[in-house]
This record gives sequence, structure tokens and C-alpha cells, in this order.
Amino acid sequence: MLTADYIVLGLLVVFVLVGSLVGFGNGLKFFTSGIFGVIISVFVCYLIFGLVLSWDAVAGLLDKFSGWLYEQGTAGTFFADIHIDKVALAVVLFIVVQIVRMIIVKVLGSIFEINNMFVKVINKTLGAVFFAAVFAALLLIVFQVVTWIGGDTELNFVSNFEGSKLLLDELYYNNPLNSIFS
Repeated sequence: MLTADYIVLGLLVVFVLVGSLVGFGNGLKFFTSGIFGVIISVFVCYLIFGLVLSWDAVAGLLDKFSGWLYEQGTAGTFFADIHIDKVALAVVLFIVVQIVRMIIVKVLGSIFEINNMFVKVINKTLGAVFFAAVFAALLLIVFQVVTWIGGDTELNFVSNFEGSKLLLDELYYNNPLNSIFS
């Protein structure tokens, strides 16, 4: 095994232990509040914006709004030309996603804080799994950032993973984030 394998395994064990100690409810609250929550909401909006835009009802409303803007004269034409309708849709979508995220986190957090032995075991187990998933996501994000940097930095970074028993080199080359951010 390579040094990189040991580092990744060690970090994974630390994340799993912390997740088990913290629990799913508290971990979910931590990773979805503050700046993390805003980042998650922006990412979700990025993923679903095209889907929402393709709905006939939404497209019809945006067309009516854009037509109304053109009727308003020079200023309205300017705003219609810069597609302020799509910006407004993105803002509304962000607000809706934020509200839904807060409701889901509040409900799940409350469920997993029930003082019951069975729920506590489930909470600790799901906490370990959740923190392992957070570690995997962070690893993929690091791989994506190194891909964006490119050049010698990328070559040196990837050379540390060649022949990894955990197949870190394969994970780097087949990073699912590449298809999302390309």
C-alpha cells in the first residue's frame, strides 16, 4: 500500500469515528447550516435550474414577464435583453430550496434526537455513514480542484496515487465531478 492509501484510510477512520460520536442529526445540522447550507442550496439550484426552466408553466410565465419588460420601453428592453427573467427564476428557486432544506434538516434533526436506545443506535450508525460520505465528497472535491489547477501540480499529485490498492488513481481519472463541472 502507498502512503496515500494510509492517509486516506486514516482520514476515513477519523471521519467515521467523529460521525459516530456526533451522530447523524447533529452532523446534518452542522453540514447544512451557515455557509455549508448556502453552498448546498446553490449546488442544488445549479442541478435543477434547467429542469425547472423546461417546465411549460415556468417557461410560459418567463415569456410573459419578458414580453411585459419589452413593452416598458428602453429600460425594460435592457432588462429583457440581459434575461432578468432567468435571474429572477434563479433567485426564487434559491429561496425555495433554502426553505425546503431548512424544513428537512429541522425534521430529520428532531427525529434523530429522540431519547430512545433504538434511535440512538440508528443515529450513531447513520452518523458514521454520513461522515464517511462527507469524506468521500471532500476527496472528490480535492481531486476536482487539482484537475482545474492542472500542469505539473496535477502530474505530481497523480503520481502519488499510481498503483494505489484503494484505486485512488482510478477514482481520480473517473471523478464524477468532472462531468458535472465540465
